[in-house]
Amino acid sequence: MQLVISDALKRRVGQFEPERFAAFQLAAVDVVKGRARGLLVHTSQFSGRQIFLLERKGYSLYYSQDRQRPGPIVFEEFLTKGEEDLVLDLFAEGPD
Repeated sequence: MQLVISDALKRRVGQFEPERFAAFQLAAVDVVKGRARGLLVHTSQFSGRQIFLLERKGYSLYYSQDRQRPGPIVFEEFLTKGEEDLVLDLFAEGPD
């Protein structure tokens, strides 16, 4: 199994406070080991990748997988509710 951390998340993960970093690690391990599966929130019409949301300890882990062509699990974002609201307000939905 191949794991990838998105560039956006990679830039911020080193700045997480210890509690948030531990929550990220636990959520990621749960996904990788198959102990948890997020809720399907979007399927890209362009690439076919499915984006899942897993909520843990007040945070939202967004990750994606391609069910048609098995490949890496990509950890996209790890946000608080406030950060989620900000992102959704700033970026309008558009084509993939």
